[in-house]
Amino acid sequence: MLPAFGQTTLVHTITAFAGLMAFPLAIPTQEVNPGATEPTKAVPATSVESPSATCLATTICEVKDRVRWRTSAWKPEFCERIASAVLEASKRHDVPPSLILAVMINESDMNEKAFRTTVKQGTVYAKDGGLMGIRCIVDKHGHCINGNVRGQAWIDVMDPVKNIDIGARELGHWAHGGGVTNVTVRTRDTDGIMRTKQRQVPCAHRTHAYWAHYNHGPRYIDRGPARHYPHRVAVLYYALARAMNIDTTSLTSMHLTVTDPGKRPRTADRPVEARYQKLCQAIRGVGPVCSERSTAQLKTDSPGTN
Repeated sequence: MLPAFGQTTLVHTITAFAGLMAFPLAIPTQEVNPGATEPTKAVPATSVESPSATCLATTICEVKDRVRWRTSAWKPEFCERIASAVLEASKRHDVPPSLILAVMINESDMNEKAFRTTVKQGTVYAKDGGLMGIRCIVDKHGHCINGNVRGQAWIDVMDPVKNIDIGARELGHWAHGGGVTNVTVRTRDTDGIMRTKQRQVPCAHRTHAYWAHYNHGPRYIDRGPARHYPHRVAVLYYALARAMNIDTTSLTSMHLTVTDPGKRPRTADRPVEARYQKLCQAIRGVGPVCSERSTAQLKTDSPGTN
């Protein structure tokens, strides 16, 4: 256990969750090239590679024991329940199990009881919580009124299995066309005059990993502390994949986040912030827990400087 982990990320990222659940899951997975009017296909999401249920449950128990903060360790039976939920949600929503687990660590330090309440004008406005940091804008009866959790009771959203599925559904949404961006296009009007205008199109995730939208909402935030959210999740994703002997080639070749001026690009094998260096060190301490070695034998993670 690492005492330095202290607070869950849920507290630090709460403002970004305001729009997390407010958008439907039916946005087309196409993008428009800025110099053309015809849509081109968006960059596909990372293909799903799953560990065995035993491997995942063992990893979950060992990682939980290393990252928990003032919470009890999970019993093997609970780890198996969480592993089963992760694998089912991964298959249902086409999201890698290692990514689901990485988001879980990032948002709650694997604390299924983590939550935060937002109050407006003396009244409870929203609650964010559970393993995946799900937002529920509540009515006076304690039911959610936003997005994919609309109509669900807050107490049900906090159920670990349901919370994992809701989070995985969001990740799948952003992976398969959920984000948007603006492009500048030139078109000829009815008088034959060329006009320049902005057009909103599905985001192709060319400058960031798709899971950035889990925190940012429909549009990638390329300024301020939030801009590197996708990298912070990626280093956990990478460390977990290595621990479970899952191929990391596609992850290490992915453009994760914007590059700061004068700094080297951030990569999944190099955590930068102190919190993530410690988390990755804890995950590496688990060691390979699956029988087969990964096909991607990459260099050992090293602390970053940018």
